[in-house]
Amino acid sequence: MIEAILKPIFKPIQRIIIRPIKRAKTLPKRLFAMLRRFLVTALFGPLRSLDNYLRLGSYYIAKKMIALIVIISLVIVYFGFINPPAFLNKWMGKTPQLEATALAGSGFNGTAAVRDGDGNLLYEGALVDGLYSGEGKLYYPSGVLRYRGAFDKGMMTGDGELYTEDGLLLYRGQFLNDVYSGTGTLYNADGSPSYEGSFLSGKFEGAGVAYNADGSILYAGSYLQGMYEGEGKLSNSEGKPVYEGDFVAGVYEGAGKQYDAAGNISYEGSFAGGKASGTGKELYSSGFVKYEGEFLLGSYHGAGTLYSESGKPLYVGTFLGGAKSGTGEAYDDAGILRYGGQFAEGVYQGIGSLYDADGAVLYKGFFRAGSPWADGFHGITLAKLQETLGAADPPPASETPLPSELPLGDDSTDLGEASAEEASTGEGAEDATTGGSADANSSGNGGNSAGEGGEAASVSNGVGPGADPADASDAPSGTSGNVSTLSGSNTTDSSSGSTAGNGNAASSNGSTAGSGNAASSSGSTAGSGNAASSGGSTAGSNTGAIGGSTAGTGNSAASSASGASDPEIDDLLPDLPATQTLTYASMGMSFVLTADEDNPELFTVTKLSTWNKAVMDPAYKRLVDAKVVSVKETLPTGRTNVRFVSGGILYTFTFNKDTIVRMELNQLVPEA
Repeated sequence: MIEAILKPIFKPIQRIIIRPIKRAKTLPKRLFAMLRRFLVTALFGPLRSLDNYLRLGSYYIAKKMIALIVIISLVIVYFGFINPPAFLNKWMGKTPQLEATALAGSGFNGTAAVRDGDGNLLYEGALVDGLYSGEGKLYYPSGVLRYRGAFDKGMMTGDGELYTEDGLLLYRGQFLNDVYSGTGTLYNADGSPSYEGSFLSGKFEGAGVAYNADGSILYAGSYLQGMYEGEGKLSNSEGKPVYEGDFVAGVYEGAGKQYDAAGNISYEGSFAGGKASGTGKELYSSGFVKYEGEFLLGSYHGAGTLYSESGKPLYVGTFLGGAKSGTGEAYDDAGILRYGGQFAEGVYQGIGSLYDADGAVLYKGFFRAGSPWADGFHGITLAKLQETLGAADPPPASETPLPSELPLGDDSTDLGEASAEEASTGEGAEDATTGGSADANSSGNGGNSAGEGGEAASVSNGVGPGADPADASDAPSGTSGNVSTLSGSNTTDSSSGSTAGNGNAASSNGSTAGSGNAASSSGSTAGSGNAASSGGSTAGSNTGAIGGSTAGTGNSAASSASGASDPEIDDLLPDLPATQTLTYASMGMSFVLTADEDNPELFTVTKLSTWNKAVMDPAYKRLVDAKVVSVKETLPTGRTNVRFVSGGILYTFTFNKDTIVRMELNQLVPEA
């Protein structure tokens, strides 16, 4: 029933729409059949009727002729324009158009234009067996020329030119397998050359020249795998030379010359790892040698000599990491030797000698941080002292026994009974002044006198370097002038009317002082070679003159303005056993050495006295700069003592107004 209702509706649709669609599917087949019948009839059918002709006005044209014309036209279009054969292109002077995807294995020989699937021109030129060979041109997909030159087996090989995608010339020269190889030139964007020379596998190799942007030469020399190798000359961006010599892997290696910013040679010698290493010379901009010797990684290292700009030597010795280190000699600007000895980190450090302008030794001994360091003598042995400074000065000639030859203990009081004649001549005498103590450092004519708070050392020339001239001029009458003293005057007790011999003092009770002694106010006598303080105490004698040196006093009493000593400091001073004194007058130094309790034959330095300004001034400055606490005391003579305690050593500086005239170093006894 439904079919009966819908059939009248769908039947017209089927007739009008569906049937034509079905017929359209067979239309190509029917058209081909019609064309086939037409061609067969036109080409092979007999011309028997007008059906074999087409009427064109009053003319009849055979259908066979029309068919032939159509066929010939199609052949011409296809082979002439769509896919013409090579011989035809050559005959017509037309370049064949080939698709890149179909080129491989095509075996095409000749000239052709190769395009990609989108029709963009990729190559134009000769092909052999379907590969680029001979002269040709490569293009970017944008159509801009990429390369023009020779090809072989599909790759750029031979002479050619390479361009950027902007059409700028990038390289002109030889290629091998698509890379620079042989002689060629690279160009900047402005067309100026950036490099010209030899290439291998796309890198600089062999002789070549690199240019700065302004056209000046950056480098001229040999290359290996794109880096400087062998002999060459390197310049900066302004074209001024920087280095000339041997290279390895792009860095300075071997013999060469380095230049400063002005283009002057600053170094000439050996290099390693890009820095001066080995033997070489550093030069001033004037061309004079600044340093000549050994280098390591750009620093002075090893033996070498520093020079001033005038050519005078400033330093001759060894270096470590660019600083003076080891053994060397330092000179002033005039080329005069000023120091010889050990260095560390560029300053005097260790054992060395200071010299004056005439070449005389000012000081020989220990140095620290560039200055004399007398502290270094403390605790060293006699052998080490003599090894460092050499032999000490010989003691003055004497007809009286040395302290080491005199009896000890109570027998020493017999020495106080010397005749008044001996006392008046001053033979072997020592004066003890208020608050001071005298060491028995000499005997015979010209005995020593101790100044206020100081100790007199036997000095053959009277006054050492830096000593107060008054120390020699005030020597008592009858002496030879070979002693150093601070007061030097003889004293007489006005209450007794007794006269003391030269170099002696009479007590208030009229007792006579023996040779080389001073009687205390109580009338007791002082032992040989000792001085009694104004407080009435007596100093015990000591023995042990070794190597020609005389024995010194056992204790040195430091006085205050009233003549009393500082008990806290005195308690720290050692109660010395056998001692000996060595004097080096030329350097203004005197040493007291004390025998070891366990080994009496082993002597070590326990006390040092000096009047050498080269030693005193830097020592005082060092203590003041370190803000070490000091104690100041004024002596009756108007002089001043300034004391410091540092590092187990008591430093005593004696000032005459603002000038240091004496320094004394005593080793302190550690507190229990």
